[in-house]
Amino acid sequence: MGITEPAVFGVNLRFVKPFIMAVIGGGCGGFLASIIGLKATGMSITGIPGTLLYLNEQLPFYILVNLVAFAVAFLLTYFFGFNSKMEKHA
Repeated sequence: MGITEPAVFGVNLRFVKPFIMAVIGGGCGGFLASIIGLKATGMSITGIPGTLLYLNEQLPFYILVNLVAFAVAFLLTYFFGFNSKMEKHA
């Protein structure tokens, strides 16, 4: 819902690699947003409630950018940023 601190401090910074993969995913989403030319319509909370800021003609592109960022971060973490030692350590 937009509150990232528990995930950042509880998991990502503890194991480092998931944090790096999330940063890469966010960078890919931001790069795609700049290529498409998305413009901010306001400032508010991020995540799912923040989608209300994008209720304009660019809504499909905002959704696409969020999906790309999420997918890249998830796939990189799944394939490169996580191993069985982390699971045992947790």
